[in-house]
Amino acid sequence: LSRKGKCYCQRIHSSTGPTLSGMLVGFHFGKFNSQSVNLLTQPTTVPLLPVLSSLLFSFLPIAKICKLRQKSAGRSQGRGKFEFSSDHSFRQRRKRRRISSIPLRRALDATPRATSASGGGMKAEGVGPVLLLLLLLVRLLCCFCSPAAPVQHRIQMMVAMPYELGPPWQNPFLLSRSVAEPVIQLAIDDVSRKGFLNNIAIDLHFRNTNCSDTLGPYYAVEAYCAKQLDVVLGFASAYALAPVARLSGFWSQGVPVITTIAQVDSLDDRSVYKLLTRMNGSYRELGSTIIHLLQLLNYETVAFLFHSNLRRPAFGKSECFFQMVAINNQLLKASGWRQPPVIDFDEFFDDNYEDLLKRASMSANVILMCASVDTVENLMHAAARLGMTESGKYIFFSIHIHSDMQDDFSWQLSNVSQAEREQDLKTFASLKIVTLRRPPQSLYRRFEEDVKALAQKKFNYTQITGKPYKVTKFTSAFYDAIMLYAIALNETLSLGFSPRNGLEVTRRMWNRSFAGIGGNVTISKDGDRFSDYSVLDLNPQTGTFEEVAYYAGSQDKLYVVGQWYWAGGSPPPDRPICGFDNSKCPSKNLSPWAVILIVFSTLTVIFGVIALFVFRRYKLEAELRTMSWRIFWDELSGQKKQNKCRKRNDSRAFHWLYEQRNSLICEENYDDSFTSLTDSLCTVEGLELEKEKNAFTKIANYRGQIVAVKMLNIQRNRIELSRKLLIELKKMKDLSHEHVTRFVGACIDSPHYCIVTEYCPKGSLQDILENAGIKLDKMMIYSLMHDIIKGMVFIHSTDIRSHGKLKSTNCVVDSRFVLKITDFGLNHIHELETVKEDFLSNSFWRAKLWTAPELLRLDCPPMGGTQKGDVYSFAVILHEMLFRRGVFYTSDENSFARDIVENVRMGMQPPFRPTVLETSFDGVIINLMVRCWSENPDDRPDFRMIRKQVISLTREFETSNIVDNLLRRMEQYANNLESLVQERTADYLQEKQKAENLLYQLLPKSVASQLIKGEPVKAEAFDCVTIYFSDIVGFTSLCADSTPMEVVNLLNDLYTCFDSIIENYDVYKVETIGDAYMVVSGLPRKNGVAHAFEIARMALALLSAVRCFTIVHRPKEQLKLRIGIHSGPVCAGVVGLKMPRYCLFGDTVNTASRMESNGLPLKIHVSSATKTLLDSFNCFQLEYRGEVVMKGKGAQVTYWLLEPTENHVT
Repeated sequence: LSRKGKCYCQRIHSSTGPTLSGMLVGFHFGKFNSQSVNLLTQPTTVPLLPVLSSLLFSFLPIAKICKLRQKSAGRSQGRGKFEFSSDHSFRQRRKRRRISSIPLRRALDATPRATSASGGGMKAEGVGPVLLLLLLLVRLLCCFCSPAAPVQHRIQMMVAMPYELGPPWQNPFLLSRSVAEPVIQLAIDDVSRKGFLNNIAIDLHFRNTNCSDTLGPYYAVEAYCAKQLDVVLGFASAYALAPVARLSGFWSQGVPVITTIAQVDSLDDRSVYKLLTRMNGSYRELGSTIIHLLQLLNYETVAFLFHSNLRRPAFGKSECFFQMVAINNQLLKASGWRQPPVIDFDEFFDDNYEDLLKRASMSANVILMCASVDTVENLMHAAARLGMTESGKYIFFSIHIHSDMQDDFSWQLSNVSQAEREQDLKTFASLKIVTLRRPPQSLYRRFEEDVKALAQKKFNYTQITGKPYKVTKFTSAFYDAIMLYAIALNETLSLGFSPRNGLEVTRRMWNRSFAGIGGNVTISKDGDRFSDYSVLDLNPQTGTFEEVAYYAGSQDKLYVVGQWYWAGGSPPPDRPICGFDNSKCPSKNLSPWAVILIVFSTLTVIFGVIALFVFRRYKLEAELRTMSWRIFWDELSGQKKQNKCRKRNDSRAFHWLYEQRNSLICEENYDDSFTSLTDSLCTVEGLELEKEKNAFTKIANYRGQIVAVKMLNIQRNRIELSRKLLIELKKMKDLSHEHVTRFVGACIDSPHYCIVTEYCPKGSLQDILENAGIKLDKMMIYSLMHDIIKGMVFIHSTDIRSHGKLKSTNCVVDSRFVLKITDFGLNHIHELETVKEDFLSNSFWRAKLWTAPELLRLDCPPMGGTQKGDVYSFAVILHEMLFRRGVFYTSDENSFARDIVENVRMGMQPPFRPTVLETSFDGVIINLMVRCWSENPDDRPDFRMIRKQVISLTREFETSNIVDNLLRRMEQYANNLESLVQERTADYLQEKQKAENLLYQLLPKSVASQLIKGEPVKAEAFDCVTIYFSDIVGFTSLCADSTPMEVVNLLNDLYTCFDSIIENYDVYKVETIGDAYMVVSGLPRKNGVAHAFEIARMALALLSAVRCFTIVHRPKEQLKLRIGIHSGPVCAGVVGLKMPRYCLFGDTVNTASRMESNGLPLKIHVSSATKTLLDSFNCFQLEYRGEVVMKGKGAQVTYWLLEPTENHVT
């Protein structure tokens, strides 16, 4: 075959050896594309003989093509590709590819030619095809040696990489396709050989992003829309990577993004860059390296000198800028470090290096630099001219991780004359280099050789670029990236997930370790590799930079492995003895008087300081002895009084409750010196019906002022006042701040141990938030929130350091509506308390809803809590204030406090937090709240940072004038009270109307009206009224044979029927007692003699209704009613104050009762007095009964009332 016209047969390997599942035979007239491999999916083992016979017939068309090579020259521009499939037939691929065309004639002319035996020149045109056929047969026999394995999954991998290197400022990591492709190809071959890609094929799609922040996202979106994007690899610029990393988490099941760059801090947030994996970690490790290095050398002051922008500021920031920002952030997070001086410059335009170094030397002896190799060299030569290198007074650290700076400087030092070399050794003796660590293992060196050989042999790197191939940490990381992805992909498939489930694949790439090409590779739980960094120092003997220390990222530790070389023989001091400006060293030409004056002044200052120290010490001891904080129990007056709640009397006759649940009026039996305040209400949470005990904040009168008293559960007869405890109590006494309750003192008289603080009458913040009657607008909420922040800033700035129990119940509001923090400090006293933890009580778990997760996980959390824990508690309080749904509101309203606390403690992903609802508040506040309850305490801002963000929101509400703020709050509070009074007044009138209606049903309207007006109801005599009595005959036996409920239902049905009937007559129902029913007519409103007429008609109607009445539980039994009627004088009035009744008194009542008891069933027994009145109406028929002897009355003439009629009684 010719060199250009090639016939390829490529085998895809797995861990078990070669397979038959993919075999391609084709003629490519030009450069062969290694990514255009199509795999066959029939996992069959083909017998040798049928395959050979099929191959003979299958290659006949090839011979014909070779014979007609003259004709094919005219079609040299055509492109074709043939593939050999399992059905032993050829088919031409219709999809066209851009392949350089070479005339077929040239390829065939290059084959050997045969001559005839007679010496003639006849051409053997069949030799070329025959040789081709024989070579292919030999190759295919090798291919058929092993069984085939099917390709079940094809992974579409987009490699985003510039095709050209471009300028270093645009491509600082020196990454391109020609650099990365050999490593990627070698990695794919290795993972296939190791069995990580069983039945998996990876299709590489290179895209020329050209370090552009528009081309990268464009190609990614294009590939995703074409369903050719399963994973993204590469990128040479963080600006191009960031948009793709943001979008990848929202595409279907997610697309993993793996990069070897982008170590900037701004890409650390995994809530934004959800599926981003960084194979060289974050610049946080670089910051930790610098901190460990400075601590090793005992340096506390450092100056930053770095190149900040790209070619122009519009192009963005340089990698040096991002590195210095990360180092600065790590320094500020570490305790004991201050903000270092920062000097930035533009290496493309600023060349006054001596001025830059002078500015840096005015503030530090340690100068941390970051720029290109040429700029660092110029800076070091400028430092040599200033005498900063040979003196050994300054040390320079240069950060350079984009390329191998060790080789760069070593080359520069070896490319000069001997004299210049000696001068450069002195110049660079003060320079230490910090760079990514090159793995020392021999395996990595063999890997470098393999990659260089592959780049030269397969990709012709040196001939194309004109440079030797160099392996850096950013190119070798592609190998580890492919290895990590293959391992995670295999695990994902083994668990039954789709290989295109990017979320599951990424989850298995994170938080794991594996053996990489340079050693063990550890990926953090956030998808960042723990990177190692080397510290290089110049060896003056060899003239090369050698590793003297390295930082292990996975261990967060710096190891010293070599000898340090110092220009002055030892490292320079952190601060010069004479100061950075020599101001601390006296002049050499001082007069004797000046010396005497200096000595005298110095002695005066020393004695003054000593005297001040002694005075302060004496004053402190005196104050500790006086114990100004101590309060004796007898000084707290009214401590034994108890609260009583009673209802207000509405009149002298009786009282009614008009107020609702929260408006119950509490009055006390007290001597105007002591009271109690309800701090919390009894609540029911979820389905749990356990009622919490009301917690009371006791209030006492101490020296003429109302104070709050908190009792302590200390089971000791005496408290030992140690010096530590006395100092703590004195510091609490000295604290004073507008938004912190004032500590009045403490009582240590056994057993009355208590803490006395300032009293705030408006109650706690929780009480205000849970009171729906108090309307809080944005101004009021922002003001209260700002009060909490200012109070916590003050507490964190004192020796107390943290609150530890910050919650809405510990935020109280005073009479001016100013919020104050309470219940903090005094940890030594609280340690003496006996804590009773009832794990079954809801109140125990409810008190922990404000506690940070890292404190919940501790068996013995610190008594005073932590500052970061206070920030978390503030976030929960802020959620209460913004949404007013209660503490830790979640969408699951049936969740218990214990369940919530357990979910928070376990550290779920995402973390379990309160539900954030739709709100009209500024999004800045919502984002601030979410940051404050971050799972990682280091991600939470401190209260000073919180105050800076909140000030911008409260600037329109808060002013510097305290009086204006107070008036504004009081005005808002007055408006709330006014609306609350209106609502309560409306509720009162509504309840009052209900009570009056109920009273009208219990008493006659005239009597009820007098009672409502507060007028006394006097008894009244009536000359003549008619009284009706009735009862049920045999009711006792009926009750004996019935259940109580059946009796109640019977009477209810009967009296309901009676009540509906008597409404049609001018009568008044007096009472019902058991089966007795009493009605009167003629009072309290007089109606002449019509009372007998009304009662008679009513009695007939009731008797008629009884005849038709059915007993539910005895439907066949007739209810027998016995009725008695009598007319005469009575006296009526209201008796009693509780359950008042309108009662009748007189002999007429007794006589009416006797008429009923002496009657007969289903008959109306009428007295002669009533008969006389009925005769006047001439419309009732009465029957003479005769004389009836009645108890206490003797013989009485009585009658039976039969029915209404026009006739007289016969």
